[in-house]
Amino acid sequence: MFRKNNSRAAKPRRIRSFNSKREVPKTCELKIEGMDCASCALKVENKLLKTQGIKDVKIAVSAEKASISYDQNKTDVSKIKEAIEKAGYEAEEYQWEKEVHHGAEILRISLVAVAIILSWSKIWKPSLELDIFSILAVILGGIPIFKKAYYALRARTVTMEVAMTIGIIASLTIREFLAAAVIVLFTLFAEYLDELTTDRGRKAIRELLKIFPQEATIKRANEEKIVKVDEIHHDDIVTVKPGERIPVDGNVIGGQASVNQAPITGEPMPVSKGKGDTVLAGSISEGLLQIRVTNVGKDTTLGKIIKLVEEAEGTKSKVQKFADRFSARFVPAVLGLGLLVFLVSGNPLSAIATIVVACPCAIALATPLAVVASAGKAARKGIIIKGGVFLEELSKIDTVVLDKTGTLTLGEPKITDIKALRGHTEEEIVTLAAIAEKYSEHPLAKAVLGKAKEYGLKVPDPREFKAIRGQGVIAYPKNDQAAQTTEKAATILTKEENEHYHHVILLGNKILFEKRDVAIPPEIEDYSRAKEKNGETVVLIGHDREVCGAISIADVVREETKQALRDLKKIGLTNLIMLTGDSWRPAKAVASQVGIDEVVAEMMPHDKVEKVKKLVEENRRVLMVGDGVNDAPALAHANVGMAMGVAGSDVAIEAADIALMTNDLRAVGTTINIGRKTFSVIRQNIYGSIIFNVLGITLAAAGILTPLMAAVAHAIPDFLLFLNSSRLIRK
Repeated sequence: MFRKNNSRAAKPRRIRSFNSKREVPKTCELKIEGMDCASCALKVENKLLKTQGIKDVKIAVSAEKASISYDQNKTDVSKIKEAIEKAGYEAEEYQWEKEVHHGAEILRISLVAVAIILSWSKIWKPSLELDIFSILAVILGGIPIFKKAYYALRARTVTMEVAMTIGIIASLTIREFLAAAVIVLFTLFAEYLDELTTDRGRKAIRELLKIFPQEATIKRANEEKIVKVDEIHHDDIVTVKPGERIPVDGNVIGGQASVNQAPITGEPMPVSKGKGDTVLAGSISEGLLQIRVTNVGKDTTLGKIIKLVEEAEGTKSKVQKFADRFSARFVPAVLGLGLLVFLVSGNPLSAIATIVVACPCAIALATPLAVVASAGKAARKGIIIKGGVFLEELSKIDTVVLDKTGTLTLGEPKITDIKALRGHTEEEIVTLAAIAEKYSEHPLAKAVLGKAKEYGLKVPDPREFKAIRGQGVIAYPKNDQAAQTTEKAATILTKEENEHYHHVILLGNKILFEKRDVAIPPEIEDYSRAKEKNGETVVLIGHDREVCGAISIADVVREETKQALRDLKKIGLTNLIMLTGDSWRPAKAVASQVGIDEVVAEMMPHDKVEKVKKLVEENRRVLMVGDGVNDAPALAHANVGMAMGVAGSDVAIEAADIALMTNDLRAVGTTINIGRKTFSVIRQNIYGSIIFNVLGITLAAAGILTPLMAAVAHAIPDFLLFLNSSRLIRK
């Protein structure tokens, strides 16, 4: 695995005493109830990092999840849960959940709203001196606010709940009961909006969870039975019927079916699967399959995708770090400003309004929710984005570097043209070539045999064949096969060979034929020159001391490559560079075919690394697109490394910052557009919230906003954040 040089600071060496205990690292995942905003997450993170034995904490607000690395010699899960409870939250083992309900919050808000209406109607005045309905509203609605404030103060942090509690108590002290109740109402409403916005972010994860079947049909002791997916084990045999989702990762051991992998790879066309093929959980089978299980649940490719989406917000971008720092300092600053307003003006209402109008949660939530929403949406298209930092970098990309083999091209040789001579058909030429290549391990053999299969040809076994290094193959078919295939005996042998054999097929380059005194026709010479000029490899086929045809073989450009590169240019990415280890002639031919101007060929992996490093040093924002394994060093040195076609490959997924489950190059432009749109929304959220807060605080400090008006204004940034972020979640 390769990491970016700047991704992690070098750790100082730790010198241990001889009898010190060795660290035993372990990781646990906990669900933290009520952790629904960035300030909550920061409070939990700070509390945990101060706990002995905890090495690292990654918080995912959208999933209410904490991934905690700790030393088993110094702490355990029960102590970790205890630390979280001291911060004011409940923790339990993390499990995937389908839905989140807000019934209790809606009921509480409704009751508080009814009490405020009754208070505002003044029906209590004839018989009561105190506004009992406002007081009831404060008690009923204020309990969760006061509880959070208490735990925050106990943890020595100042949160929005602390500020709101001060505003509520101050209002009650000066007998502004209705104002106190309205502050409670809109604080609850703002928190509900935060939870709703967070829940909208979770929707992306829930959409992925819906892909997982809950039950499966397994075969044990020659009996089929339906069991929960959690009860399936490695090497179990699972039966999937037509129209059902595949519940596990595994290998097909029986049946043949078209499988719709769109939920995983984003590819719309079904893929044919048969014995020996790998299938992925969440795919839909259009026929009957029997599958031997290799991975279940969280260990499947889909499970790992969901985990990466959940943890995407944990890899923080610069703008998210700024928002976190701003939010952490914002509430204490507002409390100090409220006190200053009171000391200067002597007006407690202005001081209360100054404190109440502030809304730090909108600033803190602006980034993580947008990140997880976009990461989830991308995952449904087969694009795995590992964190907000990469979304931010995508929005700044100005140079795209592409590997050739397997990225721009299919990565495997294909027959592109067949030249038949002397009355032979294309099928006869392919049959002769396939006989010669049937047991060859040469890379071009796969192209020949693939073409024979495409034509539906039955390829006879050669009696014997031998590969001649640097020239080609000589194959000796059985007499009856030679007669059927060539219609006449072949005698294209050296003197030594002629002593042992009567029939032969030659397949190879010009040297093979010239050494056997076989004349090469001028039309084949012209054909070879034209094809080789385009970077293709020409293989000659002969029998009966004559050349009977030629086939042209090349690594074919993907059908969608040209459109994908045109799409990149349309969005302003005109700096396209192709790097390849291939020779210059085929490299230039491919570049010319797809419309890339800058090409560097004959590169070793370390040469690609140096080229990418040089581009970064020139202050280019570089996206490197490759296969995720061979190109891993170069991917690691780019601003963003993107691996293509990684479905089922844990190594490739791990090596890249962004992993494309499909080989469709058009996904590159889609991913860049997601990054640009995400950070446009994030900037709007953050700067809009800051401007609103500054304006609101200014008006409150000047005495223009009353506490009632400030309470209403407090919820507006959250509402706008909800509406703006929802644009990222829409399909």
